[in-house]
Amino acid sequence: MTSLFRGVTTALVTPMNQDMTVDYDSYRRFVRFQLDSGINGLVISGTTGEGSTLTMDEKLELLKIALEERKNLDVPVILGTGSNNTTQTIINTRIAKENGADAALIVTPYYNKTSQKGLIAHYFAIADAVNIPIILYNVPGRTGMTISPETVAELSKHKNIIALKDATGDMNYLESIKAIVDENADFSLYSGDDGTFFDFLVHGGDGVISVISNTSPKSFIGVYKAFTNGDIQSARKIQNRLNPYIKSLFSDVSPTPVKVVLNDMGYCKDIFRLPLIPTNDTVRKNVLEHYRKVLDLEV
Repeated sequence: MTSLFRGVTTALVTPMNQDMTVDYDSYRRFVRFQLDSGINGLVISGTTGEGSTLTMDEKLELLKIALEERKNLDVPVILGTGSNNTTQTIINTRIAKENGADAALIVTPYYNKTSQKGLIAHYFAIADAVNIPIILYNVPGRTGMTISPETVAELSKHKNIIALKDATGDMNYLESIKAIVDENADFSLYSGDDGTFFDFLVHGGDGVISVISNTSPKSFIGVYKAFTNGDIQSARKIQNRLNPYIKSLFSDVSPTPVKVVLNDMGYCKDIFRLPLIPTNDTVRKNVLEHYRKVLDLEV
């Protein structure tokens, strides 16, 4: 298949009500904001969306709303279906396909982890069981393990495994993958690290699954557009202007800082399900100050 998307996809936050139920009305407005801003894709119930504390019924309602708002736009809707249990991940992924998800984002197994051979067996079992495009998700800071470049190369041979999201920000890792994945393979490389997005593009990446685009989709899309139009200087300039704000978004456990900004924007209350709690006043003040400095990029 051709690339699922190129450019900037948002890892959507999940708005919560005061009683910690999902705020579906705010979520619908937020999805409309993202689509109106020209975003290239939507990820539901990933790390930023607090997927680990959502029920499957809640995930499916979020998926349903995103599909309704997406209508006929060429914007893939991707559901996070990964767990540390291969059988459960297959079930989750099958349900995602049955309910209209365009692809599944599947994180490496956490807590019990596994070996590289175990990773290959895990992902192949899922890809064999469900005929849906699968994005591998490498986020060692959350899971305690990395998908080795050699494992990525082996997994890329499966017709249903179509991309990697890498949150390490390590360009050497990216280069190692590009060196051994068949250049003729239909396999995309997506950044999961906003602060190194420009560098990721320079090193041959295809796009990003982003946190900052929750609040600043137009400006982050601007990095990609400038780069693909050959205006490398402008792309670098936009990235550099955004980086202090990006750094502030990760100055506490994500997504706690980004919800501060979305609360200020009127899209999402600063509410979380335990074990996440709202960030402190120092982070709150800092992230809002940095956000306001980049507002002009959204015009």
